[in-house]
Amino acid sequence: MKKIALLLLTVTLILILPGCKKLVEGLIPTIPTDSIPTVSTPTLTDVGTPVGDVITKVIGKTGGSIASADGNAELIFPADALNDNTSISIQAVTQTAPNGVGYGYEFLPQGIHFLQPVTLKFHYTADDLASTLGDLMGIAFQDSIGGWWRVNDFTNDTINKIISAPIKHFTVYTPFDVLFINPPRGTVQVGTSISIKIDVVDADDDNLTTLGSNDFVAPLITLNKNIVWSVNGVVNGNSTFGTITGNLLNASFKAPAKVPSQNPVAVSAKVDVNFKYHGKTFGKTSSASLVSNVRIVDEEVYIVEMKLLDTVVDNAPDYIIVWDSVSMKVTIRGETVTVSEITNFASKANPSQIVGYDDATYFVPDPVGEINITSATGNVGPYIYANAPDDRMLGLKFVQTGTHDPKTHYLGPNGYSDYSGGDPNQGYPLAWLFELLPDGEPAENTSQPDGLLAKVMDVKITLQK
Repeated sequence: MKKIALLLLTVTLILILPGCKKLVEGLIPTIPTDSIPTVSTPTLTDVGTPVGDVITKVIGKTGGSIASADGNAELIFPADALNDNTSISIQAVTQTAPNGVGYGYEFLPQGIHFLQPVTLKFHYTADDLASTLGDLMGIAFQDSIGGWWRVNDFTNDTINKIISAPIKHFTVYTPFDVLFINPPRGTVQVGTSISIKIDVVDADDDNLTTLGSNDFVAPLITLNKNIVWSVNGVVNGNSTFGTITGNLLNASFKAPAKVPSQNPVAVSAKVDVNFKYHGKTFGKTSSASLVSNVRIVDEEVYIVEMKLLDTVVDNAPDYIIVWDSVSMKVTIRGETVTVSEITNFASKANPSQIVGYDDATYFVPDPVGEINITSATGNVGPYIYANAPDDRMLGLKFVQTGTHDPKTHYLGPNGYSDYSGGDPNQGYPLAWLFELLPDGEPAENTSQPDGLLAKVMDVKITLQK
């Protein structure tokens, strides 16, 4: 049986940042370059690129609401916020804000101003909250030259997980964290390492400026600070509980040779910064502590489920959809991957027949279809990309035998009978890659075409508890 232990990463922050309070009258999202405060210039980035569907709704003088396609962003218009019927749109965009969370959202028409404040709501998840503290979450917008500013007038309901703010203009908005730890939870095998990263932005209250009348904002500025890393209070840790080595905000925690008897293990990071955010002071006497729950295990065990859906009769609006499926257990110990308990399921169809006025098409059941995996081999290796250089890929290569296309039987007028399909094939898929996050779960379940007309693979990998 797999052994599981919990590793808690406790991050203690002590921040020291000088700041100066500025007053900039008439600051709006279309500010010219020479209107930006010279002391506190925000971090500049490109505008994100559109992601997913744009949602458009006409909202009039009586008010109304609109939500993004993913449901994470919501606008609520009170009565008299608009003079007349107006087409309001929400488009998710790729994240470019410092310490931005999830997607950014562009609200259109950009530059529009309201007679009454409009409530912007961002819905977040328990995982988002696990990466930071509720007191360190916020909402930011992007100005006309790419600078990011955080709003000061907002509320955060950590019970219902909604952060909201009154806004008076449209541009790109995003939720962000002043500080967060990545990963918020993780799985690491004995004797192996996991990357820990801390991201910090300066959004100090001392840098608040005015946007129009009584609307205060502060620039987001990316920080890079030295950290003292410790494990259970021991600087750099030890062989019993694990060791940690860091370079500024990045560190690598190496698990001990065996699962420690004392769990969780507290991995702490101290940053010499002192700041005030949203009216609360964070420093030596009121430090921010972040926790990442990471399992230390002897091995990782996953269940992989694969389903191939194939449209074998397309006589719109009538279809026959056939699917094959397989499940297997994948065990990872160190760099060794073992695949066992492979179970192939018989092909099924829904509907199993299409009956017309004078003809009919029937699916011919068969225990072996397009998936019939008889054995598999695998390997794990690093997956190098900017945000998580220690993430790994699990690769599986399959051997399949006796596979063939789905078979149908057509009965036509005057006793006509014909069979089609059932031809041999090499089996689908031949191989698959899974991205394993530090907590042992995949980055996401996969659903994608396999390059063949009307065929779609649904793939799911889950950590077996």
